[in-house]
Amino acid sequence: MRIVQEKLDREAVREETRRIRRLQRAVAFAQQMLATQVRTKGEASVVIEGVRRYALDLFPGKGNVFDLIYRPRLLRILGERFGPVRSASPNPPR
Repeated sequence: MRIVQEKLDREAVREETRRIRRLQRAVAFAQQMLATQVRTKGEASVVIEGVRRYALDLFPGKGNVFDLIYRPRLLRILGERFGPVRSASPNPPR
């Protein structure tokens, strides 16, 4: 029993690590897009909300964590590119 539980625990950790890496890659891609390709604040908003939806798909119910960790990073890039950006309140969770 204990061996089976340990295997399940290791598998759960691997799965969560995989989802974290996927989210980190998505955020890095969004940061690159915001810094180099996005032409308007509206386009930037679409990119940020798209990454947030992806984060919620990977980690349901954790939108507040995204808003705390990743949204400020993305808004900072947006501010560097387009000037001061109001930190609008995030969309309510789906």
